[in-house]
Amino acid sequence: MAANHSAGDPLPAFEDYRAHGFFTDDHGDHFQLSESVTVPGSNESTAAELSNDQLMLNSRNQKGNIRARIVSISGDGGRSWDSSYVDQQLPDPVCEGSLLNIGWKRGKAVLAFCNPASRERRDSLTLRISWNEGLSWKTSIVIKDVGERGDRQAYCDLEGLTRKRLGVLYERGGYWEIIFRRVSIRR
Repeated sequence: MAANHSAGDPLPAFEDYRAHGFFTDDHGDHFQLSESVTVPGSNESTAAELSNDQLMLNSRNQKGNIRARIVSISGDGGRSWDSSYVDQQLPDPVCEGSLLNIGWKRGKAVLAFCNPASRERRDSLTLRISWNEGLSWKTSIVIKDVGERGDRQAYCDLEGLTRKRLGVLYERGGYWEIIFRRVSIRR
């Protein structure tokens, strides 16, 4: 389960923020706290299972110095994070995003990721699909939607509906509306 925290006195550029996770090895009877992601400013994370007992944590870069998502990989079930990097394929205006494992193909996780895919402002809500566990995001669907109060979109969440359809729940119109859209994807 993805989480974040701040520690100590507030630091400039939100450097006191750190992403982390909670994990369980006994189906939720007990939870343990993971190590923190080493990238300062990582927060508002979302997680997905990868192949070979790996996990991906996808985080907002609260510092805003690089307008793209921070990705961390765990090879030990979420206890620690083996690597963290900025994924320039996933532009982000310093906003929450949603990551979801939507199935498996040839033993690899198929991932869906959705966020406002602009480096400048919270708009251009885009659903991306990775067929190779986040190494590339070749499928891209822009959720164009103009509400009564403008076209900006912000926080979102994903839900698998069927094998070929995802649900996207998102904020629109200056945070005045919550919209649910069904989106078809090719498999």
